[in-house]
Amino acid sequence: MKQIVTLLIFLFTIPICAQNKVYFDADFKELTSIDGATYYSTYEEVKEGTQRKTYFLDGTIRNSDFFSNYKKRIKEGTSITWYKSGSIEKEEFYSKGKLEGISKMFYENGANKRTENYKKGEFIDGKCFDENGIEKAFFPYYLHPEYPGGKKEFYNYLADTFKAPNKIKGQVIISFFVETDGTLNDFKIIKSINKEIDLAVIKVLVNALRWKPGQIDGVVTRAKYTLPLTFQ
Repeated sequence: MKQIVTLLIFLFTIPICAQNKVYFDADFKELTSIDGATYYSTYEEVKEGTQRKTYFLDGTIRNSDFFSNYKKRIKEGTSITWYKSGSIEKEEFYSKGKLEGISKMFYENGANKRTENYKKGEFIDGKCFDENGIEKAFFPYYLHPEYPGGKKEFYNYLADTFKAPNKIKGQVIISFFVETDGTLNDFKIIKSINKEIDLAVIKVLVNALRWKPGQIDGVVTRAKYTLPLTFQ
């Protein structure tokens, strides 16, 4: 089984400074203030790149990772995630932005939960365990949101439904969230041709069939999706 894993990526731009705090809700949606926040992150620039640390609001560390290029979200080295109790939840290693080697997850009591082997970001194999350390049937940690019938059907729907004006050339890049019920929400235009085209793209997406939502470790979760559309 092969699976290219793409982690949920923060595509928004964050000004980097040593003492800067950026707040997020429980789904890691960026907030403008502490109101409604569950986490906050700090960013420190060093010679080799950017160190990001994420905390619960009480200051307990949640995650630590390093980026050789933060703007492009290229991770390097060990990334660790902790439970609020302080025990390690997940430990991964990145090389040039891709998972490499053995990734480990743990139950809060410290018992192995799953191990996964990667090479240049490609999933090789893995094992899952119950809380007593007994191996159980493996299932992927990440299941990305999917349109009914897959990506091909999604692009067929876009081609059949969206009618671009003649002589329009360029690219629209739009991000949105696939909610746990499969609906699409929080549309954001990252790259625009013009407002008319942007609104038409959003309308087509709103009227699409409900997606199959993403999952993390078997739990249905809200997930971000970025869609580039090129007009020639």
